[in-house]
Amino acid sequence: MIELYYLDAGTLRKGSANDIPALGKRPHWVDCTSITLVEAELLKTTYGLHPLTEEDLVHQRTRIKVEDFPGYLFCVFYGIRNGKSYELHEMDFVLGSRFLITNRKKELSSYVSLKKDGERLAQLLRRGSDFLMHKLLDNEVDNYFPVLESIDKHIERIDEQVTQHPERETLREILSLKKQIVRVKRACISQRDKAAVLAKGDTLFISKKAVPYFRDINDHLVRITDAVDSYREAIGSTFDIYLSSVSNRMNEVMKVLTIFAAIFIPLTFLAGIYGMNFDYLPGLHWRYGYFALWGIFLLVGGGMLYYFKRKRWL
Repeated sequence: MIELYYLDAGTLRKGSANDIPALGKRPHWVDCTSITLVEAELLKTTYGLHPLTEEDLVHQRTRIKVEDFPGYLFCVFYGIRNGKSYELHEMDFVLGSRFLITNRKKELSSYVSLKKDGERLAQLLRRGSDFLMHKLLDNEVDNYFPVLESIDKHIERIDEQVTQHPERETLREILSLKKQIVRVKRACISQRDKAAVLAKGDTLFISKKAVPYFRDINDHLVRITDAVDSYREAIGSTFDIYLSSVSNRMNEVMKVLTIFAAIFIPLTFLAGIYGMNFDYLPGLHWRYGYFALWGIFLLVGGGMLYYFKRKRWL
């Protein structure tokens, strides 16, 4: 689906894909959602897009990139959604001197908000398509900060579980979060590097006035990357604590079992002796022999427990 927003004598107007060929040099924004092959071909013909750019627009999961082409700059970045999992979503930008083409798979709330604010959108188009691209990209980069806060709280909650009641479900949660953090970190590092390219202002399609704004995006991405890196170390430490907690728990169990086994070894020895089939055993025909044996059992068991406690094994 294609939505078109353009300036006509300074007034913001909304159009459709059919209006694109007649726009000429009027500043405009072509916003695509789940672009089709037909729509991609229309954009290729109208704006002289390279076949590789057309291919990247149609296919998702393109690597993060900033590429200069004759007549436009093609960029691919990734935003993030906060939910049960931290889902990355691709955002494509084709930046020209008088136009901006954006493409993504699903609708984004930041894009919808800007479309509803007609005055703000018109102002951005008047300043230049590079300022419009900055606004869209900046809004999505800012969405990383609530996600970082969510990750921080998630790690704190897991830490409490690990120190109090480490369970198998906790391990699955740790491994899942660790995998998501690694994926986010990989995207952030690449985006930081590509945003640095935009911040240098070496391309013709980003004006000198817009360069400081892209530099601000780069600063945000540096902060995000550093935070994600620290969270990766934190979840790694949590994983180590989990293994230690499970090991300590197992050691406690084994210690208790070992102590019980140690107590019952002499008792089993005594019971084995008096269970032998000999006619002459001391106390075999004694009236209180059975109770005396139980007394010995209790005395030996109690003495061993006292000894273990003195040694602080219990």
